Amino acid sequence: MSSKAYTKFIKSIKRCEELAKTYTILAEARKQNQQIPAPKDIVRASATLSVAALDAYITDVFTEYLVPYLKKYKTDASLIELLSDAGLDTREALNLLSMDRPYRRIRTLVSKYYSSYTTQRFDVIDKLFLPYRLNKITDNAQNMSGRKSLKSSVQKLISRRHEIVHAGDYNAHGKIKNINEKQIETRIKDLEILVNNIDNIISNRMRNL
Repeated sequence: MSSKAYTKFIKSIKRCEELAKTYTILAEARKQNQQIPAPKDIVRASATLSVAALDAYITDVFTEYLVPYLKKYKTDASLIELLSDAGLDTREALNLLSMDRPYRRIRTLVSKYYSSYTTQRFDVIDKLFLPYRLNKITDNAQNMSGRKSLKSSVQKLISRRHEIVHAGDYNAHGKIKNINEKQIETRIKDLEILVNNIDNIISNRMRNL
């Protein structure tokens, strides 16, 4: 069964795919009528939104399963470190004793902490899920696809997003870079495959709690 985080991710990724298709439709129409605008920033927007969807998914799915996991297993060193980073220090831990819903408070702390935490790097994603005893989750998700280049494709999408967001997609000479809409569409599909596999791995893990 898919996570709630994955359901939200799919809604976002479909929006990205629609954006990319919209550009293709406009570009075709422009061939017949030059008055029709077909700005490639539509494609850039689809790339940017898709990576934002990945970032949100990783945070959402981690916090979604945190409480069930804590109720089932004792905390190990990696999870203690994570909770400490999120603000669950000794004082906060003692405050939990007087709360009606202490687990909700823990989830709120972690969710707030990761809301500003960038999870767009594979090493960061892999480290995040170590407390769930899931090692090299992105490598395993890639292996499930049977494609050795899956992560590489998604990494190129992430890198392009950074170029768009941080430099306006201009090169060193101040000229805007071309962006291939078909290539971006393919990379967004690859991102969808990777996240689907990650969610399957996590869901299977949690199903066996």
